[in-house]
Amino acid sequence: MKNKILITGLIMLSAVFVSLSGCGKKTDTSSVIKNVTSVVSNTVPNMPESSSSVSEIQTEPEKPAYTSPLSGKPLDEKYKDKRPFAFMFNNIEFAYPQTGTGRAEIIYEILAEGGITRLMGVFDYMKGDKIGSVRSARHYYVDFANEFDAIFVHFGQTHYAIDEIKKLGVDTISGLSWEGARAFYRDNNIRAPHNAFASTKGLMQAMKDKKLRTKPKKGISSHFNFSQDEEVNNDKKDSFKADYAKIPFSAYMTPWFTFSKKDKLYTRYAFGTKHIDKGTGKALKFKNIFIQLVNEYNKDRNGYQTMDLINQSGNAYYITNGRGIKVYWEKKGGADKTGFYYDKAHTEEVRVNTGKTYYAVFPVNRKEMITFKKK
Repeated sequence: MKNKILITGLIMLSAVFVSLSGCGKKTDTSSVIKNVTSVVSNTVPNMPESSSSVSEIQTEPEKPAYTSPLSGKPLDEKYKDKRPFAFMFNNIEFAYPQTGTGRAEIIYEILAEGGITRLMGVFDYMKGDKIGSVRSARHYYVDFANEFDAIFVHFGQTHYAIDEIKKLGVDTISGLSWEGARAFYRDNNIRAPHNAFASTKGLMQAMKDKKLRTKPKKGISSHFNFSQDEEVNNDKKDSFKADYAKIPFSAYMTPWFTFSKKDKLYTRYAFGTKHIDKGTGKALKFKNIFIQLVNEYNKDRNGYQTMDLINQSGNAYYITNGRGIKVYWEKKGGADKTGFYYDKAHTEEVRVNTGKTYYAVFPVNRKEMITFKKK
């Protein structure tokens, strides 16, 4: 307020000075200017020496109003307090390329029977008229879907999966249940059973028909310990270069990943070529790769797999930004998330870069077959 009064006074003083000059009266202009300069210097705060304007002053960037609990990236607030979806994708060569895989924030890959793997995409929300092809569930995928309180979408299942769904109380949309007629359809240009697809409209209608809960359970938080403030470079002691990673699930399915320094992402390859999303034509790319090493074995004579996951712990790898580190995992109860830690005591949780994550669950007795190297 004082400065405002002062400036007003200076303007008036300047006007007097101009008026006197205009009247032709002799005025000691140097004295007036000297006095004005003295008043200003003694009352007006000094400007910063920097030539930057006020608009150029650095400020803390505003944090997004809502971030995805799956990726840590900004997400439209209309999806806040919405349950995610866990979707079972067909993953044999005949089914390539799938549609919708590129939109998943997390992709799980785990062995099924006969050396094939299934993919489970975890989504903040579903989008599109054609998602799939969709295949049947296995009980360990039910365990992972339950960590997110996700709505589990599948077309068929083993009886082990049915038992796990009932035991954990997981909400499902199944192609073999009555709601399947709403959610799924067949593409008759593709050979069955690889031609079942879901539509977003159908999934939403099935949710409504089954009166499934839309809000997540209390206590559900971000799945990973996302580092929002700084980039994680895995530059710890004992880290290793990982511009390339090969994960040989079997002779049939051996995906590999290459790191690009340009976009700092890993591209997935399978069956000798880039893995693309048919819906977008773009390759599947990931910021993070987790490889969880587990005790895996046959569950029965049919070759169905099982693995020790609940109330268990073990070793793992975390790969990001061209480097990898050995970490440790732990999963307590069936509804608890699988946590990753820097230490065996499970006290310091791994900091994870925001972005999409590829998550492999791999037999520990074959860990020596996993390859990391620099290109």
